[in-house]
Order: sequence, then C-alpha cells, then structure tokens
Amino acid sequence: MHRLTLKLLKSPPLSSIFKTPWIGMFSSFQAALAAIPPDARIGYDQDETKQVFLHYPTTRMRSADYPILLHILNLAKQGGKVLDLGGNIGMAYYTALKYYALPEGFTWTVCDLPKVIDTGRQVAKREGDLSAGLRFVSTDDLETISGTDGQFDIFFSSGTLQYIETPVAEILRQLPQLPETLLINRIPTWSSPPLFSMQDIGFCICPYQIFNHQSFVKSVEDLGYRLADDWECPESTFSVRFHPKVRLNAYHGFYFTRA
Repeated sequence: MHRLTLKLLKSPPLSSIFKTPWIGMFSSFQAALAAIPPDARIGYDQDETKQVFLHYPTTRMRSADYPILLHILNLAKQGGKVLDLGGNIGMAYYTALKYYALPEGFTWTVCDLPKVIDTGRQVAKREGDLSAGLRFVSTDDLETISGTDGQFDIFFSSGTLQYIETPVAEILRQLPQLPETLLINRIPTWSSPPLFSMQDIGFCICPYQIFNHQSFVKSVEDLGYRLADDWECPESTFSVRFHPKVRLNAYHGFYFTRA
C-alpha cells in the first residue's frame, strides 16, 4: 500500500470515520507483508509492546474464554503440561487461577516473541508465588521446547494464529510429539476463501489472515485429531476499511482431541 494512503487513513478525519484497524485485502500473507510501508514497524516484537503488557491486567475474562476454562478444568491433571503459543504475559494462566486451583505439578509454558517474553518474566516476578507454574520460552526455541520440557498434554493458543504465516499443522509437526489436546480460541474463520489483510496496531503493523473454516478444521483433522467442541467468540469481529461488505461478526474457538 502506498505510504501516503496509509498515512491519510491513520490521520483525522479518516481515522475517525474508518475506525477498523484492518487495511487492504491481499491474496497471501506475503502480499500483505509486502504492502506495509518500508518505514513502518512490523510485528509485535517492539519496545512499546513491553510497556503495554507490563501494565496490562493479568486476568481478563471474555465470554469466549468460558469454554476454554471449562475444558482446561476437565483436562488438567497432576504433572500436566500446557504449551501456550502467543500467550503474552501468561494471561490465560492467571485467569484460570482466578477461578480454580491447577493440579500439583501442573506447568504452563508460554511461547511468544522475545520482548513479550521478557515482559512476562518481569510480571511473573512481580506476581510471586502466583506464577509458580508459569514458564516462558521464545518462539525461536519452538522446535526444541519439547526436548527441554517433555511432552505437552495441551496445545493452547488464543488470538494468535491469524498473525502467523506458518499453518498450525506445520507448527504442531515441529514438536517431537503431538499433544493429546488442542484448544484454539479467538481466531477468524468463515466459509469464504482465505483472506489476508494488515492490521494497524498503532505502534506497529501486522499481516493478518482470515481462515477458511472447513480447510482449517481439515488441516488439523489430517494430523489425527477429532473436533470435540467448537464455539463462537462474539466479542471479536473483523471488517476492512472501504469494504463494508467484508465483515466477520464473530471469531471461533475449537477443542480437538487425538482420534
């Protein structure tokens, strides 16, 4: 996208008229990435991200989080392990603890970008004993993480996969062993073909994708998983500036188990 066009969209009065942060429609993740102006910062791995999460609430409850809390409560076992991809400061872990105690020896490993992980460790130190079951690892170490921490029982990701070019099936194949359970929450899926856009976060811009619902489910089932439960996430919506007919009114959550 032309640099001047993007600047105009981010400035009044257009910024107040077109409030949606998604700009442009593209045929691929790489095409959306290439459309970002060269002087813009790309991705969440920024100093501003650290400041945002450092002062962010450790718990945040939305309607689509209740299915996740229910399934984790039923699935969590003594000595169990969760791999939380894109888990920022461990918000899902802290939110779970707000409602129930996790079993003894249960560990929750957050895998995120380096600067986000740094912030998560600072918050964990601040929270003291409450963060005892929380671990952090950089996305750079995803391929070796299971070798260090052992087999993960649950793969969890909320609001993250749409920012990652690598399909979730390929991410799972990077692990030495497939987890028994997948809990994937708050991702945009619809019946139309996949769509790629870019999201203006304010201090950075990120490529962003909308998944074809059927193809996403099939890609996971092809690994040997069965869809056990799914739900809508009505608090999350998607629309593109200048394209009023392109709209998604609710994101989606999934619970897969090994068939």
